[in-house]
Amino acid sequence: MELIIFVEVVRCGGITAASQKLGIAKSAVSSQLSKLEDRLGLKLLERSSRRIAVTIEGKQLLPKIESLIAEGALLFQQAELQSSEPSGQVSVALTPDFGQRVVASFFPYVTQRYPKISLICKFNYQFEDMQDTAFDLGVRIGTINDENLVAHKLGEFRRVLVASEQYLEHHPINDIEDLKKVNCLIFSSRHNSRIWSLVSAEDEERTIALDVSGDIAAQSFKALVDLCVAHHGVVYVPAFLVKDHISKRQLRHILPQWHSNLMRVYLVYRFGADKVHRVKAVIDSAKTYLPGLLN
Repeated sequence: MELIIFVEVVRCGGITAASQKLGIAKSAVSSQLSKLEDRLGLKLLERSSRRIAVTIEGKQLLPKIESLIAEGALLFQQAELQSSEPSGQVSVALTPDFGQRVVASFFPYVTQRYPKISLICKFNYQFEDMQDTAFDLGVRIGTINDENLVAHKLGEFRRVLVASEQYLEHHPINDIEDLKKVNCLIFSSRHNSRIWSLVSAEDEERTIALDVSGDIAAQSFKALVDLCVAHHGVVYVPAFLVKDHISKRQLRHILPQWHSNLMRVYLVYRFGADKVHRVKAVIDSAKTYLPGLLN
């Protein structure tokens, strides 16, 4: 990717134009250029606030780099011709709760569509290092700070408050302060007292940090939802996890005037990963299929 970025900066006459053409951040373009120069031990471009000029060394290397890129593109084309159907293993890093939905429905969808592809995943609430070649792509929730990754937004969700009808019969909840009086099932691996940050649906500027408590804490939203269905308390969980439970009347959405901030979900992968036939097949499928799992 560093070589491609260098050529595009030269062709476009600047970092801004190249970043727009490549669809990546200006800072990522600058970072990749610096890495290339460090690896080569050469100054390829002279940068100023107004213009970019190619150095003598850069001009000497430019045709060789263009040739390498062309040969690489030809190699990929030939590989695809040799195997018109994508095949091989694709490794995916997933967060556990959304990841279970991905494995249960998206993985079979891919393998039925591409029988020669096999999929393997690793569940982790912590972000995996996507520069590690052990992973081909991943799904991340929240802000993506790594400018060396391609991040494609799949959608967004909020956390909502739910409880079972049976629990609410014995523990009515009519106001946000009532949450302090009931058993709140906490998403945590460390303790059973936690602050729930709530945002007003009517005024996004209005937020409340509510000190709640409960007798069970678990680092699994699915486990908490199962406890909630079993009438054990109130949970504050991603809406996509309880949509079916609400439609089946197993759970009721309570205090709908309060929810969490929007949480964005991204498909992430290294620059150039989508040039690999089998990985591109999964990436393209994910872009069209996964947003439906968030609705």
